[in-house]
Amino acid sequence: MQYEYIELIVEENVGRLTLDRPEKRNAIVPELALEVTDALERIEDDVRAVVLEGKGSAFCAGMDLEKRFYETRQEGPRAFYEAGRKTGTMFTTLFDYNRPVVAKIDGWTFGAGYCLQAVCDFAITTEESVFGLSEINFGIIPGGGAMWAAVNTMNRRKALYYTSTGESFTGAEAEEIGAVTEAVPEDDLDDAVENLVNSLVEKNPVAMQFNTAVLERVRYMDFHEALDYERGKSEEMKYYQQDEWVDEGIGQFKEREYKPGLEAYDEQSEESS
Repeated sequence: MQYEYIELIVEENVGRLTLDRPEKRNAIVPELALEVTDALERIEDDVRAVVLEGKGSAFCAGMDLEKRFYETRQEGPRAFYEAGRKTGTMFTTLFDYNRPVVAKIDGWTFGAGYCLQAVCDFAITTEESVFGLSEINFGIIPGGGAMWAAVNTMNRRKALYYTSTGESFTGAEAEEIGAVTEAVPEDDLDDAVENLVNSLVEKNPVAMQFNTAVLERVRYMDFHEALDYERGKSEEMKYYQQDEWVDEGIGQFKEREYKPGLEAYDEQSEESS
């Protein structure tokens, strides 16, 4: 597939995916969603992490209201349904992705754009970026995953406040309420993202995949259920890795070749890549 609405680069085991509709603040259209999904699926086996960002003054200003809603309604129910399916598939692909995804946010991030960063595993933003869930100003509520994004990235009171008022908030405020991983001065954004990516790519990719999946499940369990689930998934992971953690992880620790509290072991097995 040739891409019209995104740019994709793979370098040194890292995929770099850029939304490329700067004239529309990278607002999502069905075709863009389809391209993001295709790109993620194409590079999954070739990367250890993905950085998702937007070109220009926005990360993503939300849905392109005219093309996503108005025009597709004029075309009929089938077109409207297909548009929703394509955008929904993009969100679920990101949420279920088997590699860590870092949202690199510099600029406007509203509505569906807020959902887009929320389904990424990590989000690094500039302190000056502007976030919002402004659907209430249209006389509707956040939908298509945006309400889920609100209640899963901030506490109930803040989620209710911002979805009820439509009031925007800065990147610095987003960090304070837990909506992003970190907010930094604009000049430090590149370094902050690269430092995180470098840390992620040196970790065992199988463990990284299981770590995210198990965390998402145990959030909704009581302790006894979580204990059993974590034990089971841990043993499944170790079997899949052929107990590499013992041979290499503990083995290198015994030889004092690394410090587990400060760094990762040096992967030796081809099976772990």
